[in-house]
Amino acid sequence: MYIPNAQSVLTAGLAMTGLLTEPSRVAKGEVMDYAVEKCLDKDGNIRCSKPFTVAKSTCYRMEWNTEGTLTHTTAEVRDAGSGELVYYRDTNGDWTPDKGELVYLDFKPKVVATGNQTVSYEVKTCE
Repeated sequence: MYIPNAQSVLTAGLAMTGLLTEPSRVAKGEVMDYAVEKCLDKDGNIRCSKPFTVAKSTCYRMEWNTEGTLTHTTAEVRDAGSGELVYYRDTNGDWTPDKGELVYLDFKPKVVATGNQTVSYEVKTCE
């Protein structure tokens, strides 16, 4: 006969209340867009997010905005080791990686002459 311990009872209770499935923040911050294609430009402006880990088959919600009424950037997720493009979006939305890896974000201007803007971003697990 199985008799649950306190940890399994607590875990089951949290799962039933939804506390284990709430979104959690993975990354958040502000960077300059990637108009100058370097993560740190000659003036010391940070143009890439800090690296963060994503897990295979886990849904992530990516949201970002820039100054002004229209967002003018696209988000690129890049492998932190190689800089290789892993995923691309031009609107806020969800992404589910094919593999777990260490990645970072950069944001590229979509419209000519709209670069060098501050981008606020947040990445959370999906609800």
